[in-house]
Amino acid sequence: MTAEPLLGDQVRDVISELIGAEPEVRRNTDDAVHRARTLTRRLRAFLPLVPGRDAEKAVRGLERYGDVLGAVRDLEVRQKLVKRLLGEFGDDGSDAEAQRLVKAVKRERRRAQRDVVDYLDGAKYRKLVDRLEAVRGVVDVLEVSEVRHEIRKHARALRYLAEALGDEQAAAAGTALQDAIGDQRDHLLLSRWLDAEAESDESIRGVRDAARRQAEEMSGVPAQRGGSAASDAGSAG
Repeated sequence: MTAEPLLGDQVRDVISELIGAEPEVRRNTDDAVHRARTLTRRLRAFLPLVPGRDAEKAVRGLERYGDVLGAVRDLEVRQKLVKRLLGEFGDDGSDAEAQRLVKAVKRERRRAQRDVVDYLDGAKYRKLVDRLEAVRGVVDVLEVSEVRHEIRKHARALRYLAEALGDEQAAAAGTALQDAIGDQRDHLLLSRWLDAEAESDESIRGVRDAARRQAEEMSGVPAQRGGSAASDAGSAG
């Protein structure tokens, strides 16, 4: 299979944005922590598909960074929620107990923000940046089929978890996505399987081309030709 350059470009952009966000995260400017946390999650979705120790270690570093950012973000949300609920109960925040509650959240938030700065000043963050810079040069190996297969695995997990909770709507959404990606993959694998025979038989070539065309229509991207048995394995389920 061939890699998809646009996927590599997207991941490089996210890496650049995350590293570039450090000054704003330090100052805790508006929404900076939330944006940075979202970027760590985006990278954690892609980097397990990138081979190599740098990508593997970067995922672990992103988890740590995300945890530190998450503590601040959770308290930001809690502070807004406290203020909103006080307002709904007709309290303008001047009541002593209300003031105590607001101050307690603010105090925890400041402490969490200091933890973020300490992390950014530490060796673990510097190692994370070094690994992300190393990964930046190899992300062009990302392939559309691998990304779509990853989506299908998460759709399957969504379906199973939603079924366990009795959430029929979420389970149906997971099933629909899983089936759509599975159908596209089945057409793609058929077209690859017929590649060798299609060279000498016009009717087989027609079936191969139809399967490839429908795979492209289902995915919205050109179907990749060729591929290894290992990469094609595990599509069922």
